[in-house]
Amino acid sequence: MPALTRKEAEQRASEVEVDRYAVDLDLTDPGERFVSTTTITFTAHAPSTFVELICDELVEATLDGTPLPPSVHTGERLELTDLGGRHELVVRARMHYSHDGEGLHKFVDPADDATYLCATSSVDNAKRWFACFDQPDLKAHFAFTVACPAEWTVFGNGPAEATGTGGWSLVAPQPISTYLVTLVAGPWHSVRGEHDGIPLGLHARAALGAQLDRDAPALLQLTADSLDAFHELFGVRYPFGEYHQAFVPEFNWGAMENAGCVTFRDQMIFRSKPTEAEVLGRTNTIVHEMAHMWFGDLVTMRWWDDLWLNESFAEYLAHRVTAQITDMPAWEDFSAARKAWGYAADRRATTHPVAGNGAEDAQAALDDFDGISYAKGASVLRQLAAYLGDEMFLDGLRHHITSNAYGNATFADLVASWAAHARPGTPTGDDLARWAHEWLRTAGVDIITVDGDTLRREAPLYGPPAHRPHSMSVAVLPYGARHDIVLDADEAPLGIGRVGADEIVLPNAGDESWATIRLADDQWSRVPAVLATTRDSQARPVVWNALRTAVDDGIVAPSLAVEAVVAGLADELDVVAARVLRWIITAVPRYLAPGPARDDATTTLGAAVRSLLDSAPPGSSAQLTAARGWVALTTDIAAMRGWSTGDSDVAGLDIDDELRWAVLERRAELGDLTPDQIETAYAGDRSASGLVHATRCRALRPDAAAKADAWAALIDPAGQLSQYQLNALAGGIWVPGQEELAAPYAARWFTDIPATARFRTGWSLTGIAELCFPALSVDAATLAAAEALAARGDVPSGLRRTASDGADDLRRALAVRG
Repeated sequence: MPALTRKEAEQRASEVEVDRYAVDLDLTDPGERFVSTTTITFTAHAPSTFVELICDELVEATLDGTPLPPSVHTGERLELTDLGGRHELVVRARMHYSHDGEGLHKFVDPADDATYLCATSSVDNAKRWFACFDQPDLKAHFAFTVACPAEWTVFGNGPAEATGTGGWSLVAPQPISTYLVTLVAGPWHSVRGEHDGIPLGLHARAALGAQLDRDAPALLQLTADSLDAFHELFGVRYPFGEYHQAFVPEFNWGAMENAGCVTFRDQMIFRSKPTEAEVLGRTNTIVHEMAHMWFGDLVTMRWWDDLWLNESFAEYLAHRVTAQITDMPAWEDFSAARKAWGYAADRRATTHPVAGNGAEDAQAALDDFDGISYAKGASVLRQLAAYLGDEMFLDGLRHHITSNAYGNATFADLVASWAAHARPGTPTGDDLARWAHEWLRTAGVDIITVDGDTLRREAPLYGPPAHRPHSMSVAVLPYGARHDIVLDADEAPLGIGRVGADEIVLPNAGDESWATIRLADDQWSRVPAVLATTRDSQARPVVWNALRTAVDDGIVAPSLAVEAVVAGLADELDVVAARVLRWIITAVPRYLAPGPARDDATTTLGAAVRSLLDSAPPGSSAQLTAARGWVALTTDIAAMRGWSTGDSDVAGLDIDDELRWAVLERRAELGDLTPDQIETAYAGDRSASGLVHATRCRALRPDAAAKADAWAALIDPAGQLSQYQLNALAGGIWVPGQEELAAPYAARWFTDIPATARFRTGWSLTGIAELCFPALSVDAATLAAAEALAARGDVPSGLRRTASDGADDLRRALAVRG
């Protein structure tokens, strides 16, 4: 049955008020099914409505004590009639645990055979583990009772109390939306704390207990500092009682902002030494999810078309607060990682406005859940804070939170809150409406070009011509000063005058705006020397992003990008260097066909990264970043065999579990790892991570049978592999240097992957599709097939988007290679 539509949700919200859910879960069966009994107390203002439910078997359903016939359950809905006034609906159903990260997910840890459960209700998956009115503007009170094995503990949206052997009860302290409901159960290892009267909990699998204990002091301190910062920013105390952070296995997203119980992917409890980029990524995610407790959970969007607002605000506030409470380069990383992601999305045919996308159903909202919703939205909110001034920006934000607490609101409500706090000399409501139209309701990214002593604003590659004003600084690099400029027309004088033969003029040098930056034609060749010289940490990521988009658009050759990386990496912030390395390692095989040019570029990069590795301080993050980069580039099998056994030949470099698996995966790519050796490696690391790495190694081998086995598993409707294992296989199909081996799966992607929509949905479907898309099959036939699938109306919208984005990338790669 189709997903709930906006029209249906609006009608139901006008006809139903939901008071309370009492959910009883019987989790005692060690098999693949559980029993969910949901009692919903609601008031109906119309004679009929429906609740959502996906189950294996509807055991019974009663309305006000009267049994309902099985025929009321049609597809994913339970149809209710003869309504009017207050009612009590009881639904008892047998349901299936999921293994795709949606609904109530079950994981058995290969390290100790312990079972863990984690419920993910977002975006519309609550119906997969309890019957509900599954839409964000029907908030209600929630209470849970749970029966489970005696050794388990249970956490969720409220304080959990043991009620006997294997019995637990939880009551959420405030009304919340169904997509924010969670439950985690299993033999968790927990660390408790408290800050400012707020009980805190950290939870991870028992197999990660030592690592959680190691990280807990830093995580609890970060949580405390973030709570203090958000209390000051919002002017409202944290509203959901206890604050739990559960690091759970096989989680699809980075994290989920369930009220009072945030769930994170458990790779964030590092089992091996992390880089600075990974620590910063975890820090930002923790702060991001906490921001949602106010913006998203306390005040929730009315419908999915404002989902961007939740994410844009959390993204902006996370970087703002991280920069405030830590010494990490949060905004530099935002430029290098998050904005690069957002620019890629905004420069494709599938670009969309940040706001006002309609989102006729939840799936449509998920299709637009991308770098535009996060990074572009956060970037323009940062611009808005500068435009309004911090005082007006925060006053309006606080007014919005306090006036809509425990309810739902729209972007229009937020704009009205800002307008209500306008002062003489600050933007008015009309000014805000114009700003919102230009920056939030108009798609595409403007191109800002230097042309002599003139700065030009050009229309986006995709999207309508815009008239967005750009307030930014312009710098002459490597050593020149900055000056501010407002580009509010198609061109404006720079007023810089003569530029030296070794200098470049860089617009947006402080990364203030959202734009594709184009240097003057004769200045691109100077970029390597500038990156080797300038120490401007704000401007450097802007230069890298300008270079990335110029390579994508065929303005500069990949060889210049390689030269720039070789010249500039040694003087880069480590967090930025990690992002740059990941980009160039991907870009070289995409834009250079197999042959001498690709080999030369890879060899040049490998030598440069090896030099960085040898010169990095022993034991440093820079050393680990360089080590990972070198492993991804090298063909020195003898050295890698030594690293596999712990002999790194680099002083201070610890070959721990994750680095060892990186080496083994590279050896598998190069054909230096047999199936028996893979099994031996997994036997030595029988962990959740080891299982995924071993699975990836099998697919990476340059062997036709290995590719065939991986593909067969991806399209098997009866397969038993987890989402993480399937992702590992999908990512092992297309490997640089193995294009001929993977060639049969280019055409098959366009038939076999759409067929998996019969048994796979949501992010499970699109995530696998993206990972095994034939991005390295750079030819006219693959491009034509991608364009054709993107135009079909009989495949899920997420696959159409994957095909369209893939077509854009192939089109660019064909042009650059040509």
